Amino acid sequence: MCSIGVSNTSKSLKTSNQFSKYRGPDRTNIVDINGVQFLHNLLHLTGELTIQPYIKDDVAVVFNGEIYNYKDFGDYKTDGEVLIDLYKEHGIEFIKLLDGEFAICLIDFKNELILISTDPFACKPLWYDFKDEEFCIASYNSQLSQLGFSNGTKLYANTTLVFDLKSYELKDKITNFDFNIKQYKNTYDDWIRAFEKSIEKRVQSKYKIYLGLSSGYDSGAIACELLNQNVDFKTYTIAGPEDKGIIESRVERIPNHEVIYMTRKEYDSKQKYLNETCEDFSYGGYNFKGDKASVGLAHICSKASQEGYRIYLSGQGADEIISDYGFQGNKIYNHSQFGGLFPSNLVGFWPWVSFYDGTQIQYLNKEEYVAGHFGIETRYPFLDKYLVQEFLWLDSTLKNSKYKSSLDEYLRRNDFPFASGQKIGFNTLKDLR
Repeated sequence: MCSIGVSNTSKSLKTSNQFSKYRGPDRTNIVDINGVQFLHNLLHLTGELTIQPYIKDDVAVVFNGEIYNYKDFGDYKTDGEVLIDLYKEHGIEFIKLLDGEFAICLIDFKNELILISTDPFACKPLWYDFKDEEFCIASYNSQLSQLGFSNGTKLYANTTLVFDLKSYELKDKITNFDFNIKQYKNTYDDWIRAFEKSIEKRVQSKYKIYLGLSSGYDSGAIACELLNQNVDFKTYTIAGPEDKGIIESRVERIPNHEVIYMTRKEYDSKQKYLNETCEDFSYGGYNFKGDKASVGLAHICSKASQEGYRIYLSGQGADEIISDYGFQGNKIYNHSQFGGLFPSNLVGFWPWVSFYDGTQIQYLNKEEYVAGHFGIETRYPFLDKYLVQEFLWLDSTLKNSKYKSSLDEYLRRNDFPFASGQKIGFNTLKDLR
Protein backbone atom coordinates (compact mmCIF):
# COMPACT_ATOMS: atom_id res chain seq x y z
CA MET A 1 0.00 0.00 0.00
CA CYS A 2 1.34 3.33 -1.07
CA SER A 3 -0.08 6.38 -2.83
CA ILE A 4 0.67 7.94 -6.18
CA GLY A 5 0.21 11.13 -8.15
CA VAL A 6 0.98 11.89 -11.80
CA SER A 7 0.39 15.27 -13.46
CA ASN A 8 1.76 17.76 -15.97
CA THR A 9 0.52 20.73 -13.93
CA SER A 10 2.96 23.53 -13.23
CA LYS A 11 2.25 23.23 -9.50
CA SER A 12 4.37 20.94 -7.36
CA LEU A 13 2.59 17.70 -6.48
CA LYS A 14 4.03 18.08 -3.01
CA THR A 15 1.42 20.77 -2.34
CA SER A 16 -1.37 18.22 -2.78
CA ASN A 17 0.13 15.49 -0.60
CA GLN A 18 -1.68 16.45 2.60
CA PHE A 19 -3.69 13.25 3.07
CA SER A 20 -2.11 10.78 0.65
CA LYS A 21 1.27 10.96 2.40
CA TYR A 22 -0.12 8.91 5.29
CA ARG A 23 -0.47 5.89 2.98
CA GLY A 24 3.29 5.81 2.38
CA PRO A 25 5.21 6.81 5.50
CA ASP A 26 8.55 5.29 4.48
CA ARG A 27 9.59 7.60 1.62
CA THR A 28 8.16 10.34 -0.57
CA ASN A 29 9.69 10.80 -4.00
CA ILE A 30 8.82 13.28 -6.77
CA VAL A 31 10.44 13.06 -10.19
CA ASP A 32 9.88 15.18 -13.31
CA ILE A 33 10.08 13.26 -16.58
CA ASN A 34 9.49 15.16 -19.82
CA GLY A 35 7.35 17.72 -18.02
CA VAL A 36 5.29 15.14 -16.13
CA GLN A 37 5.64 14.87 -12.35
CA PHE A 38 5.49 11.44 -10.74
CA LEU A 39 4.83 11.37 -6.99
CA HIS A 40 5.07 8.23 -4.91
CA ASN A 41 4.62 7.73 -1.15
CA LEU A 42 6.13 4.38 -0.19
CA LEU A 43 4.98 1.83 2.36
CA HIS A 44 7.62 -0.85 2.02
CA LEU A 45 6.26 -4.39 2.36
CA THR A 46 7.38 -6.51 -0.60
CA GLY A 47 10.87 -7.41 -1.79
CA GLU A 48 13.71 -4.91 -1.58
CA LEU A 49 13.00 -1.29 -0.74
CA THR A 50 12.64 0.30 -4.19
CA ILE A 51 11.85 3.92 -4.94
CA GLN A 52 9.23 4.69 -7.59
CA PRO A 53 8.64 5.62 -10.37
CA TYR A 54 10.06 2.70 -12.30
CA ILE A 55 11.65 4.00 -15.52
CA LYS A 56 12.82 2.05 -18.56
CA ASP A 57 13.06 2.84 -22.28
CA ASP A 58 10.83 5.94 -22.31
CA VAL A 59 8.25 4.23 -20.09
CA ALA A 60 7.56 5.31 -16.51
CA VAL A 61 5.13 3.77 -14.02
CA VAL A 62 3.98 4.24 -10.46
CA PHE A 63 1.64 1.88 -8.68
CA ASN A 64 -0.04 1.28 -5.34
CA GLY A 65 -0.77 -2.17 -3.95
CA GLU A 66 0.55 -5.68 -4.37
CA ILE A 67 1.30 -7.92 -7.36
CA TYR A 68 1.24 -11.37 -5.78
CA ASN A 69 2.45 -13.33 -8.80
CA TYR A 70 5.41 -11.15 -9.84
CA LYS A 71 7.92 -13.97 -9.33
CA ASP A 72 6.16 -15.96 -12.05
CA PHE A 73 7.70 -13.61 -14.63
CA GLY A 74 11.35 -13.54 -13.62
CA ASP A 75 13.88 -12.82 -10.93
CA TYR A 76 12.63 -9.42 -9.80
CA LYS A 77 13.70 -7.72 -6.57
CA THR A 78 10.18 -6.43 -5.91
CA ASP A 79 6.73 -6.66 -7.46
CA GLY A 80 6.57 -3.30 -9.24
CA GLU A 81 9.67 -4.04 -11.30
CA VAL A 82 7.71 -6.48 -13.44
CA LEU A 83 5.24 -3.92 -14.81
CA ILE A 84 7.25 -2.24 -17.57
CA ASP A 85 8.71 -5.51 -18.86
CA LEU A 86 5.25 -7.07 -19.10
CA TYR A 87 3.90 -3.96 -20.79
CA LYS A 88 6.68 -3.96 -23.38
CA GLU A 89 6.10 -7.64 -24.11
CA HIS A 90 2.28 -7.77 -24.10
CA GLY A 91 1.08 -4.19 -24.57
CA ILE A 92 -1.91 -3.02 -22.56
CA GLU A 93 -3.13 -6.60 -22.22
CA PHE A 94 -0.35 -7.16 -19.66
CA ILE A 95 -2.84 -6.12 -16.99
CA LYS A 96 -4.70 -9.39 -17.51
CA LEU A 97 -1.61 -11.29 -16.34
CA LEU A 98 -1.45 -9.59 -12.94
CA ASP A 99 -2.80 -11.19 -9.79
CA GLY A 100 -3.10 -8.64 -7.03
CA GLU A 101 -4.71 -5.57 -5.54
CA PHE A 102 -3.42 -2.53 -7.36
CA ALA A 103 -3.84 0.88 -8.94
CA ILE A 104 -1.43 1.65 -11.78
CA CYS A 105 -0.48 4.69 -13.85
CA LEU A 106 1.91 4.06 -16.72
CA ILE A 107 3.08 6.60 -19.29
CA ASP A 108 4.66 5.52 -22.56
CA PHE A 109 6.38 8.70 -23.74
CA LYS A 110 7.57 7.22 -27.05
CA ASN A 111 4.09 6.13 -28.10
CA GLU A 112 2.41 9.04 -26.28
CA LEU A 113 0.04 6.97 -24.16
CA ILE A 114 -1.29 7.22 -20.61
CA LEU A 115 -2.53 3.96 -19.09
CA ILE A 116 -4.48 3.77 -15.83
CA SER A 117 -5.75 0.55 -14.32
CA THR A 118 -7.33 -1.05 -11.26
CA ASP A 119 -7.56 -4.63 -10.04
CA PRO A 120 -10.86 -6.51 -10.56
CA PHE A 121 -12.55 -4.80 -7.58
CA ALA A 122 -10.66 -1.49 -7.44
CA CYS A 123 -9.35 -2.36 -4.00
CA LYS A 124 -6.85 0.47 -4.33
CA PRO A 125 -8.40 3.86 -5.23
CA LEU A 126 -7.42 5.79 -8.35
CA TRP A 127 -8.82 9.16 -9.48
CA TYR A 128 -8.28 11.06 -12.71
CA ASP A 129 -9.20 14.27 -14.50
CA PHE A 130 -8.25 15.92 -17.79
CA LYS A 131 -8.83 19.60 -18.41
CA ASP A 132 -7.56 21.91 -21.15
CA GLU A 133 -3.88 21.00 -21.49
CA GLU A 134 -3.42 19.46 -18.05
CA PHE A 135 -4.15 16.12 -16.45
CA CYS A 136 -3.87 14.59 -13.01
CA ILE A 137 -4.06 10.98 -11.84
CA ALA A 138 -3.80 10.19 -8.14
CA SER A 139 -4.79 7.92 -5.28
CA TYR A 140 -7.04 10.54 -3.68
CA ASN A 141 -9.45 13.06 -5.15
CA SER A 142 -8.08 15.74 -2.81
CA GLN A 143 -4.80 15.57 -4.72
CA LEU A 144 -6.70 16.60 -7.83
CA SER A 145 -8.83 19.29 -6.22
CA GLN A 146 -5.87 20.91 -4.48
CA LEU A 147 -4.20 21.25 -7.88
CA GLY A 148 -7.25 22.91 -9.43
CA PHE A 149 -8.97 19.88 -10.98
CA SER A 150 -12.68 19.98 -10.17
CA ASN A 151 -14.06 16.92 -12.00
CA GLY A 152 -12.19 14.02 -10.46
CA THR A 153 -13.53 10.62 -11.49
CA LYS A 154 -12.85 7.41 -9.59
CA LEU A 155 -11.65 4.69 -11.94
CA TYR A 156 -14.19 1.89 -11.96
CA ALA A 157 -13.36 -1.65 -10.89
CA ASN A 158 -11.80 -4.13 -13.32
CA THR A 159 -10.96 -1.42 -15.83
CA THR A 160 -7.98 -0.24 -17.85
CA LEU A 161 -8.21 3.03 -19.78
CA VAL A 162 -5.65 4.24 -22.31
CA PHE A 163 -5.49 7.93 -23.30
CA ASP A 164 -3.50 9.87 -25.84
CA LEU A 165 -0.81 11.80 -23.96
CA LYS A 166 -1.31 14.90 -26.10
CA SER A 167 -5.02 15.09 -26.93
CA TYR A 168 -6.34 13.08 -23.93
CA GLU A 169 -8.56 11.16 -26.34
CA LEU A 170 -9.62 7.79 -24.97
CA LYS A 171 -7.79 5.33 -27.21
CA ASP A 172 -8.72 2.00 -25.63
CA LYS A 173 -10.62 0.37 -22.78
CA ILE A 174 -10.31 -3.20 -21.60
CA THR A 175 -11.77 -5.40 -18.87
CA ASN A 176 -8.95 -6.70 -16.72
CA PHE A 177 -10.45 -10.06 -15.73
CA ASP A 178 -13.21 -11.85 -17.60
CA PHE A 179 -15.43 -13.65 -15.11
CA ASN A 180 -17.20 -16.77 -16.32
CA ILE A 181 -20.77 -17.03 -15.04
CA LYS A 182 -21.56 -20.66 -15.83
CA GLN A 183 -22.81 -22.36 -12.65
CA TYR A 184 -21.77 -25.99 -12.81
CA LYS A 185 -19.70 -27.10 -9.81
CA ASN A 186 -21.55 -29.26 -7.31
CA THR A 187 -18.99 -29.37 -4.47
CA TYR A 188 -17.28 -26.68 -2.41
CA ASP A 189 -13.85 -28.28 -2.76
CA ASP A 190 -12.42 -25.90 -5.36
CA TRP A 191 -13.81 -22.85 -3.58
CA ILE A 192 -12.16 -23.95 -0.34
CA ARG A 193 -8.83 -24.58 -2.08
CA ALA A 194 -9.04 -21.12 -3.67
CA PHE A 195 -9.75 -19.57 -0.26
CA GLU A 196 -6.70 -21.27 1.19
CA LYS A 197 -4.56 -19.96 -1.66
CA SER A 198 -6.05 -16.48 -1.31
CA ILE A 199 -4.90 -16.35 2.30
CA GLU A 200 -1.53 -17.93 1.51
CA LYS A 201 -0.56 -15.32 -1.08
CA ARG A 202 -1.64 -12.44 1.21
CA VAL A 203 0.50 -13.44 4.17
CA GLN A 204 3.83 -13.67 2.34
CA SER A 205 5.52 -10.82 4.18
CA LYS A 206 8.07 -10.27 6.90
CA TYR A 207 5.74 -7.70 8.48
CA LYS A 208 3.17 -8.44 11.15
CA ILE A 209 -0.45 -9.21 10.25
CA TYR A 210 -3.68 -8.53 12.12
CA LEU A 211 -7.44 -8.58 11.68
CA GLY A 212 -10.57 -7.49 13.47
CA LEU A 213 -12.27 -10.56 14.92
CA SER A 214 -16.06 -10.67 15.27
CA SER A 215 -18.31 -13.65 15.91
CA GLY A 216 -19.27 -13.71 12.23
CA TYR A 217 -18.37 -15.93 9.30
CA ASP A 218 -15.87 -13.72 7.46
CA SER A 219 -13.31 -12.87 10.12
CA GLY A 220 -13.76 -16.34 11.59
CA ALA A 221 -12.79 -18.03 8.34
CA ILE A 222 -9.74 -15.78 7.93
CA ALA A 223 -8.58 -16.47 11.50
CA CYS A 224 -9.17 -20.21 11.05
CA GLU A 225 -7.09 -20.36 7.89
CA LEU A 226 -4.28 -18.31 9.42
CA LEU A 227 -4.15 -20.87 12.21
CA ASN A 228 -4.15 -23.71 9.67
CA GLN A 229 -1.20 -22.12 7.87
CA ASN A 230 0.71 -21.42 11.12
CA VAL A 231 0.80 -17.69 10.44
CA ASP A 232 1.82 -15.37 13.28
CA PHE A 233 -1.02 -12.86 13.63
CA LYS A 234 -3.05 -10.85 16.13
CA THR A 235 -6.79 -10.30 16.38
CA TYR A 236 -8.62 -7.35 17.92
CA THR A 237 -12.24 -7.46 19.02
CA ILE A 238 -14.21 -4.36 19.98
CA ALA A 239 -16.73 -5.30 22.64
CA GLY A 240 -20.21 -4.92 21.18
CA PRO A 241 -23.24 -6.98 20.17
CA GLU A 242 -21.13 -10.02 19.33
CA ASP A 243 -21.92 -13.58 20.35
CA LYS A 244 -19.62 -13.69 23.39
CA GLY A 245 -19.66 -17.48 23.50
CA ILE A 246 -18.39 -17.68 19.92
CA ILE A 247 -15.73 -15.05 20.59
CA GLU A 248 -14.53 -16.87 23.70
CA SER A 249 -14.38 -20.21 21.85
CA ARG A 250 -12.38 -18.64 19.03
CA VAL A 251 -9.99 -16.79 21.32
CA GLU A 252 -9.10 -20.07 23.03
CA ARG A 253 -7.47 -21.11 19.75
CA ILE A 254 -5.80 -17.77 18.93
CA PRO A 255 -2.55 -17.12 20.85
CA ASN A 256 -2.50 -13.34 20.37
CA HIS A 257 -5.83 -11.61 20.93
CA GLU A 258 -7.04 -8.38 22.49
CA VAL A 259 -10.54 -7.28 23.46
CA ILE A 260 -11.04 -3.52 23.28
CA TYR A 261 -13.56 -1.66 25.42
CA MET A 262 -13.93 1.80 23.90
CA THR A 263 -14.95 4.63 26.17
CA ARG A 264 -17.20 7.42 24.99
CA LYS A 265 -14.22 9.77 25.27
CA GLU A 266 -12.11 7.51 23.05
CA TYR A 267 -14.92 7.16 20.52
CA ASP A 268 -15.53 10.92 20.28
CA SER A 269 -11.81 11.65 20.09
CA LYS A 270 -11.23 9.14 17.29
CA GLN A 271 -14.26 10.37 15.36
CA LYS A 272 -13.02 13.95 15.62
CA TYR A 273 -9.57 12.87 14.47
CA LEU A 274 -10.99 11.11 11.40
CA ASN A 275 -13.19 14.07 10.50
CA GLU A 276 -10.33 16.54 10.69
CA THR A 277 -7.29 14.67 9.37
CA CYS A 278 -8.41 11.88 7.05
CA GLU A 279 -9.22 12.04 3.34
CA ASP A 280 -12.95 12.25 2.72
CA PHE A 281 -14.93 9.76 0.64
CA SER A 282 -18.61 9.87 -0.24
CA TYR A 283 -20.52 7.66 -2.64
CA GLY A 284 -24.21 7.06 -3.25
CA GLY A 285 -25.24 9.06 -0.20
CA TYR A 286 -22.76 7.22 2.04
CA ASN A 287 -19.87 9.01 3.76
CA PHE A 288 -17.61 6.69 5.70
CA LYS A 289 -16.96 9.39 8.32
CA GLY A 290 -20.58 9.04 9.40
CA ASP A 291 -20.27 5.28 9.83
CA LYS A 292 -19.65 4.19 13.43
CA ALA A 293 -17.74 1.17 12.13
CA SER A 294 -15.15 3.59 10.74
CA VAL A 295 -14.43 4.84 14.24
CA GLY A 296 -13.95 1.33 15.57
CA LEU A 297 -11.70 0.47 12.63
CA ALA A 298 -9.65 3.63 13.21
CA HIS A 299 -9.23 2.72 16.87
CA ILE A 300 -8.00 -0.77 15.96
CA CYS A 301 -5.69 0.50 13.20
CA SER A 302 -4.22 3.12 15.50
CA LYS A 303 -3.38 0.49 18.13
CA ALA A 304 -2.07 -1.96 15.53
CA SER A 305 0.17 0.66 13.94
CA GLN A 306 1.64 1.59 17.31
CA GLU A 307 2.39 -2.10 17.88
CA GLY A 308 4.25 -2.42 14.58
CA TYR A 309 1.57 -4.09 12.45
CA ARG A 310 1.47 -3.12 8.79
CA ILE A 311 -0.89 -5.60 7.12
CA TYR A 312 -4.61 -5.84 7.85
CA LEU A 313 -6.67 -8.72 6.46
CA SER A 314 -10.22 -7.56 5.84
CA GLY A 315 -13.39 -9.59 5.36
CA GLN A 316 -14.75 -6.96 2.94
CA GLY A 317 -16.48 -8.45 -0.08
CA ALA A 318 -17.84 -11.62 1.49
CA ASP A 319 -21.28 -10.11 2.11
CA GLU A 320 -21.37 -8.53 -1.34
CA ILE A 321 -20.28 -11.64 -3.26
CA ILE A 322 -21.55 -14.59 -1.21
CA SER A 323 -24.82 -13.40 0.31
CA ASP A 324 -25.89 -9.92 -0.87
CA TYR A 325 -26.76 -9.29 2.79
CA GLY A 326 -29.59 -11.82 2.69
CA PHE A 327 -30.67 -15.45 2.41
CA GLN A 328 -33.38 -17.19 0.40
CA GLY A 329 -34.71 -13.82 -0.74
CA ASN A 330 -34.97 -12.35 2.76
CA LYS A 331 -33.06 -9.08 2.95
CA ILE A 332 -31.13 -8.51 6.17
CA TYR A 333 -30.54 -4.87 5.20
CA ASN A 334 -32.49 -2.60 2.88
CA HIS A 335 -29.53 -2.13 0.55
CA SER A 336 -29.64 -5.83 -0.35
CA GLN A 337 -30.62 -6.22 -4.01
CA PHE A 338 -31.89 -9.79 -4.18
CA GLY A 339 -31.73 -11.11 -0.63
CA GLY A 340 -29.10 -13.70 -1.42
CA LEU A 341 -31.36 -15.86 -3.61
CA PHE A 342 -29.26 -16.76 -6.63
CA PRO A 343 -31.05 -17.70 -9.88
CA SER A 344 -30.30 -20.89 -11.79
CA ASN A 345 -28.94 -18.80 -14.66
CA LEU A 346 -26.72 -15.76 -14.04
CA VAL A 347 -27.05 -14.42 -17.58
CA GLY A 348 -28.65 -10.99 -17.34
CA PHE A 349 -28.43 -11.14 -13.55
CA TRP A 350 -24.70 -10.78 -13.04
CA PRO A 351 -23.09 -8.47 -12.10
CA TRP A 352 -25.57 -7.65 -9.37
CA VAL A 353 -25.28 -4.12 -7.95
CA SER A 354 -22.99 -4.81 -5.01
CA PHE A 355 -20.69 -7.10 -6.99
CA TYR A 356 -18.76 -4.05 -8.20
CA ASP A 357 -20.88 -1.12 -7.04
CA GLY A 358 -23.07 -0.09 -4.10
CA THR A 359 -21.77 -1.24 -0.74
CA GLN A 360 -18.76 -2.82 -2.43
CA ILE A 361 -17.46 0.64 -3.29
CA GLN A 362 -18.72 2.24 -0.09
CA TYR A 363 -17.40 -0.21 2.47
CA LEU A 364 -14.24 -1.16 0.61
CA ASN A 365 -13.17 2.46 0.48
CA LYS A 366 -14.05 2.88 4.15
CA GLU A 367 -11.51 0.15 4.91
CA GLU A 368 -8.97 1.55 2.46
CA TYR A 369 -9.15 5.19 3.55
CA VAL A 370 -9.21 4.53 7.29
CA ALA A 371 -6.44 1.92 7.42
CA GLY A 372 -4.40 3.86 4.88
CA HIS A 373 -4.46 6.89 7.13
CA PHE A 374 -2.50 4.90 9.72
CA GLY A 375 0.07 3.58 7.24
CA ILE A 376 -1.61 0.16 7.13
CA GLU A 377 -2.02 -1.92 3.97
CA THR A 378 -5.38 -3.67 3.73
CA ARG A 379 -5.59 -6.95 1.85
CA TYR A 380 -8.88 -8.51 0.82
CA PRO A 381 -8.94 -12.33 0.69
CA PHE A 382 -12.61 -12.50 -0.31
CA LEU A 383 -11.98 -10.25 -3.33
CA ASP A 384 -9.36 -12.55 -4.81
CA LYS A 385 -10.40 -12.90 -8.45
CA TYR A 386 -9.85 -16.66 -8.50
CA LEU A 387 -11.85 -17.15 -5.32
CA VAL A 388 -14.72 -15.05 -6.66
CA GLN A 389 -14.61 -17.04 -9.89
CA GLU A 390 -14.91 -20.28 -7.96
CA PHE A 391 -17.98 -18.91 -6.17
CA LEU A 392 -19.62 -17.92 -9.45
CA TRP A 393 -19.03 -21.45 -10.75
CA LEU A 394 -20.89 -23.02 -7.82
CA ASP A 395 -24.28 -24.43 -8.77
CA SER A 396 -27.09 -22.21 -7.58
CA THR A 397 -28.46 -24.98 -5.36
CA LEU A 398 -25.17 -24.92 -3.44
CA LYS A 399 -25.16 -21.14 -3.26
CA ASN A 400 -28.71 -21.13 -1.88
CA SER A 401 -28.47 -24.15 0.44
CA LYS A 402 -27.39 -22.18 3.52
CA TYR A 403 -26.63 -18.62 4.52
CA LYS A 404 -23.11 -17.93 3.18
CA SER A 405 -23.03 -21.57 2.20
CA SER A 406 -19.39 -21.80 1.06
CA LEU A 407 -18.16 -20.21 4.29
CA ASP A 408 -20.56 -22.34 6.31
CA GLU A 409 -19.03 -25.44 4.70
CA TYR A 410 -15.47 -24.24 5.28
CA LEU A 411 -16.07 -23.50 8.97
CA ARG A 412 -17.82 -26.85 9.50
CA ARG A 413 -15.04 -28.80 7.83
CA ASN A 414 -12.51 -27.08 10.07
CA ASP A 415 -14.66 -27.38 13.20
CA PHE A 416 -14.23 -23.66 13.87
CA PRO A 417 -16.78 -21.98 16.16
CA PHE A 418 -19.57 -20.01 14.43
CA ALA A 419 -23.28 -19.40 14.79
CA SER A 420 -25.02 -20.71 11.70
CA GLY A 421 -27.35 -18.25 9.98
CA GLN A 422 -26.47 -15.23 12.11
CA LYS A 423 -25.58 -11.81 10.72
CA ILE A 424 -24.83 -9.19 13.37
CA GLY A 425 -24.05 -5.64 12.34
CA PHE A 426 -21.06 -3.85 13.87
CA ASN A 427 -22.10 -1.46 16.64
CA THR A 428 -19.24 0.37 18.32
CA LEU A 429 -21.66 2.43 20.39
CA LYS A 430 -23.35 -0.41 22.25
CA ASP A 431 -20.79 -1.01 25.00
CA LEU A 432 -19.23 2.43 25.32
CA ARG A 433 -18.31 3.23 28.89
